[in-house]
Formats: sequence, structure tokens, C-alpha cells
Amino acid sequence: MMKSKVIFTLAALSAASSNAAVLVTPTSIAYTTIPNQEAPGLNLENEINLINGSGLSASPDLATYETVTHAAVTFAAPGNAWATIDPGAGGGDFYTQGGIAPVFNLSLDQIYTLTDFVYWGYHFNTPGGNEGRQFLLEFSTDGGATYPNSTTVGTPLNTLAISNALTLPLGGSFNADAVRMTITDNHFGGTAAGGDRVGMGEVRFIGDAIPEPSTALLGSLAMLGLLRRRR
Repeated sequence: MMKSKVIFTLAALSAASSNAAVLVTPTSIAYTTIPNQEAPGLNLENEINLINGSGLSASPDLATYETVTHAAVTFAAPGNAWATIDPGAGGGDFYTQGGIAPVFNLSLDQIYTLTDFVYWGYHFNTPGGNEGRQFLLEFSTDGGATYPNSTTVGTPLNTLAISNALTLPLGGSFNADAVRMTITDNHFGGTAAGGDRVGMGEVRFIGDAIPEPSTALLGSLAMLGLLRRRR
């Protein structure tokens, strides 16, 4: 009888420690590449636009984010996306005209086991070659002090998010309370015009929250105490 109770307790602890996946919104973002590469004016130089929901048609969660769209970036409605300048000041490929791959440090509110990267594109109501398409993602569990694990994700040329969300599986699970994101390529050379800049609309992650060790320990002690009282 006691053995069955122990098995039940372990199963209950396992169920209590598992969490449903959620859409993870970073709590802060810092652009760490040269500041004068960000596009001046129109508030496109403010990286907070990538995580603050500006331009989204609704506040997304895991159940709804695929139906949430990002507004077009227009000169009449600045402040809902992020972009670089054209380093060559005359077109061409951002990455071969003197542009430096944009790097961002993103903080999360706790440690998550991340499985997917989600983003909305940079556009003017039509596809644009400036939209980021390849990303080096590095993962930290010490608040960004070190990034021991990484993966690269992306889409084929001409596969653009535009105003919709694209979900890119990470190819594994990565624990992180901070992510360093480097945009390593855009859609220059595809069928969409542009590619002399790099731009994005919004970014999110999908993952499971990891319970605090103290919470799990308290739960274990409580259940063991309950068993002991019932003996």
C-alpha cells in the first residue's frame, strides 16, 4: 500500500512540475551593435519596438498569435518596427555594403525551456527584401553573463513573414532567461525589392516555464509530509 502511495506522489510531483507552453515576450531588449547604424527618424531606431507590441493587431498569446498581424510601417505611422540605415547609401546588399550584423540582447522574466522563435516582418504592406531572414540565437541561464548554447534558424529566400507571424523551430530545447539574437541575413537577392537595410516587426519565443527550485522543493516536502501523516 505504501509503495502505491509513493508512486502516486511521484506522479503528482511530476505533473505539478510540468508546465504548458506559452508565448514568451522578452521583458527588455538592448541593441549592442554600433548605434549610428540604426535608422534615424520615424522611431525606427528604437529597438523596444520589437517587443512592446506596437503595430500588432491584438495582444498575442500561444492560442492566437498566428492570427495577429503587424501593421505596415508607413511614414504616417512611425514607431512600430525597427530598421537599420542603408550603409552604402545607394542600395545593394546591406551585408556587403558595410553593414554590421545587428545584435540584440533580450531578457526574459524567468528561465524557460525554449522550443521556437516567432517573429513578424518588416514591410510596407508588400514584401520587402529588408526583412531579416536568418538568426543566430544564443542562450543564457545566468542573465546574459555567458551564452553556452546556440542555434541558427531561418527561412529560404523569398519566404517572408510580412505582416504575419512566422514560427521557426529551434531544432531542440534550450533553457534560457536571456537570448542574444544576431540577424545574419535578409532577403536581398530575392524577388522582393530591397535588402540594403535590415528590419523587423516583433519577436517572441515559445517555451515552457521552469519552476523555481524552491517551489518544487516545497511541493515535494508538502507531499512527503502528507504521506507521513497518513502512515
